[in-house]
Amino acid sequence: MESVYRGFETSLLGLAFCLGLGACLTLGTPPASGNGLAVTLPMLSVTLGGP
Repeated sequence: MESVYRGFETSLLGLAFCLGLGACLTLGTPPASGNGLAVTLPMLSVTLGGP
């Protein structure tokens, strides 16, 4: 059973690494054109405005 947990933990660490690497690589890209993006959750509101 420990090998199952170890494999699950390793896969989560790999996913976190890939997402972090992708975020670092997209820092220098210009934002997408359009009207913007708005996401609203019960306790959080995020809005990305266009240029």
